[in-house]
Amino acid sequence: MNTIIVILVLFSSLTAAVTVAFVVKTLGANKKRYSQRKTILEQGTSAQAVINSIQQTKAQMDDQPEVLLDLTVSMPDGKVISTVVKTFIPIINVPTFQKGNVIEVKVMTIDNEQKFEVVGSYLP
Repeated sequence: MNTIIVILVLFSSLTAAVTVAFVVKTLGANKKRYSQRKTILEQGTSAQAVINSIQQTKAQMDDQPEVLLDLTVSMPDGKVISTVVKTFIPIINVPTFQKGNVIEVKVMTIDNEQKFEVVGSYLP
C-alpha cells in the first residue's frame, strides 16, 4: 500500500513539474514573440500591402480575432513579395482588413529572414 502511495506522489510531482516547465517555456516564447512584433512595428521599414485574402483562425486574444492575411507587399525599393501574416486585429477594424484593401505593414530582417507586421494590429 505504501509503495502505491509513493508511486502516485512521484507521478503527481513529475506531472506537475512537466506542466510548470511547459507553461514557463510557452510564456517566455510568447513574450519574445510580442517583443519582436513591437520592435518591428516601431523600427521596421514601412511598405504597402494588398490583402489577397483574410481567414479567421479559432484563436482570440482579449476578444480580438486572430487572422491569417495573405498579402502582396510592395517594398519601397519596388520589389514585390507575397507573404502570409498571422496577427490579431481589433474587432472594430475588421472592415479595414478586407480582400482588395491596401494596408500599411512594417518589414524588418531578423536572423536573415524578412518579418512582416501589420500596422493597426492588436498588441496587448
